Amino acid sequence: MAKKRKENKAYNKAYRLAHKKETKAYNIAYQFTHKKVIDAKRKAYDKTYRLVHKKKENARSKAYYLAHKEEIAESRKAYRVVHKKEIKAYLLVHRKVRVERSKAYRRKYPEKSRGYCRKRKALKRGNANEPYTDTFIFERDGWICGICGRKINKRLKRPNPLSKSIDHIIPISKGGADAPFNLQAAHLRCNMIKSAQNGGQLRLIG
Repeated sequence: MAKKRKENKAYNKAYRLAHKKETKAYNIAYQFTHKKVIDAKRKAYDKTYRLVHKKKENARSKAYYLAHKEEIAESRKAYRVVHKKEIKAYLLVHRKVRVERSKAYRRKYPEKSRGYCRKRKALKRGNANEPYTDTFIFERDGWICGICGRKINKRLKRPNPLSKSIDHIIPISKGGADAPFNLQAAHLRCNMIKSAQNGGQLRLIG
């Protein structure tokens, strides 16, 4: 069987060399008539390859980008200038889709969304940022509001005024960090009353 396979391989190779033009013409014609099938197979193969060799592909892409940073920037700029109308039309069409997708994500992952928003605000102003979770802050503070000193009901949800929220002791707008040392558990109402004021145990209620 192995011997027959080798013979077939040698025969095919010899045939391709002897009929180079015919083989080339056949391949071009086949690719043209089966373009969709070939493209789908190539796309599936590329996707599988990228998943299997994720680290390798990411490193290669990063290395290429760093080596051709200026060229890529110029190419993107030129593309935006030439395809200005098409880009504008695309953004208008997909704007509603993006908005709905964002809303759905915020509904599904409210804690992650709020955390991302706080982090973005802090980084935008050049303030310090450290990773944390809302649950960690509430558990650390024993579910006690750092502003009024009363217990926070875990079961209440927004927009209930007594529901849970995270308060920045020194507000981000005044240079406060988005980090555990500058955070405290608070009722939503207390947090809203305090607004952009500095302070911890302000005892605003009661």
